Amino acid sequence: MIVTIAEYATTSQIPLRILRLLCCKGIIQDPLHREDLLGLQLLEKVWGQKEVLRSQLSRLSMKARLSFIRTADLPSKWERYAYSRFRNQEPGKKLPMQAVIEEIETTFWFQLSNRQIKRLYLIRNRAQVARYREKNRG
Repeated sequence: MIVTIAEYATTSQIPLRILRLLCCKGIIQDPLHREDLLGLQLLEKVWGQKEVLRSQLSRLSMKARLSFIRTADLPSKWERYAYSRFRNQEPGKKLPMQAVIEEIETTFWFQLSNRQIKRLYLIRNRAQVARYREKNRG
C-alpha cells in the first residue's frame, strides 16, 4: 500500500507542515517508503516530549529561547517577521501598518489577503502587549 504525506498526516501527531518540510529537505519522500514510515514512527514516539525539547532548546542562548517561545505559534515566516518588527520597534517611534504590509509583500513576494491583514493587526496587538508588559516589569 502506497501512503502519501497528506494521507499519513491525517493519522499522525506530526503536522502536515512538518512532514512537507522533511520532504523538502530530502529526509523523507512522497509517497512514503518503508524506511520513511519506520523513521516517522520513531519520530512520533519522541514528538513533543519535554526531555527531548529541553535538550534541543538548551543549545540556544536565553535570548534566542525567549524569542523562539514568543513566536512558536506563528506558523509562517512573514508572521514571525511582522511580530519581530513590531516587537523591536524603537520606543516612541511609530511603525505604520502600511509600511509593514509593503515590507512583507516586497520581502516575501506575495500579496497579503484581507484575512492576512487582519492577522497582521492581531500580531501587532500581541507585540504591543508584550512590549507594554515587559516595560512594566522592568
